[in-house]
Amino acid sequence: MVVRPAFVLLALIAAAGCASQRHPQARPSASLVIPTPSPSPTGRPRLARPGAECGQVTTVTGGRATVQVVRGRTTCVEAMRVFEKYNDPDTPAEGTAGLVVIGHWTCGTKGTITTCTSKIATIRTHP
Repeated sequence: MVVRPAFVLLALIAAAGCASQRHPQARPSASLVIPTPSPSPTGRPRLARPGAECGQVTTVTGGRATVQVVRGRTTCVEAMRVFEKYNDPDTPAEGTAGLVVIGHWTCGTKGTITTCTSKIATIRTHP
């Protein structure tokens, strides 16, 4: 067997290099901290009285409409959420009345007025 000096030299350098390297020590893991959500500055949304106007939404056609509570018990936050979802172009509507069910609300449009009803309230938009 013929051993070449260059091969022996490379083997010795490789062995010396492996022996001089230290394996890194595992770092202590930081504990997972889950922040506690801060309470809402406004608290719970208050019920809107019939006749209350809650704000405006952009309709599917690009116009502006005022959201109003007609009867019953609901909040303006809920009314705005329902009409924002109703006017979302990705929300599928049925028929010429644009019938849509959003949560526990059933909505439809007649002319320029969209009305949504639930068991306990009626809300609508008007130009």
